Amino acid sequence: MENKVMVPVRLDPSFRWESTQLVNRMVAMWGEIPAAFLLSLSPRRHTYGYVGMADRTMFPLLRPGTLVMVDPERRQVARDGWKSEYDRPIYFIELRTGYRCGWCQIEGGRLLLIPHPISNAQVQSFNLANEAEVVGQVVGVAMRLVPPEIPNREPASRPPTPLEPAK
Repeated sequence: MENKVMVPVRLDPSFRWESTQLVNRMVAMWGEIPAAFLLSLSPRRHTYGYVGMADRTMFPLLRPGTLVMVDPERRQVARDGWKSEYDRPIYFIELRTGYRCGWCQIEGGRLLLIPHPISNAQVQSFNLANEAEVVGQVVGVAMRLVPPEIPNREPASRPPTPLEPAK
């Protein structure tokens, strides 16, 4: 029996690359492909998000253009238990105005969205009752390490031909 996995086949034409949003909602059509190594990428178990090209909230941990895997069963914001910025849980948040991805803290009935200090973004505060909802915790990422606008500056190297002296 050949296993199949659901993958995006067509994007919604209203998708905007600049904005952070849920991949599940930007996909206009899902299709099945045989791919045993992709079985963990199930839209039935995880939600997928996209960090918009204009969103630098978690830079440099999450660069603009990052795809994130969100576990919707991990919606409870952790209060402590991490030892470094790499261990601190990152959450995908739905707001009335769109989506955000960042560290979170709950104070009373408010959700604080905490950016990475290097990003120069400001801490934002939202009312949990009617302004923000935790979609889930980010549990995986697919991210470029080199920004797309920086071309490879090194010329392609090639081995010398047998008649050409090595340099």
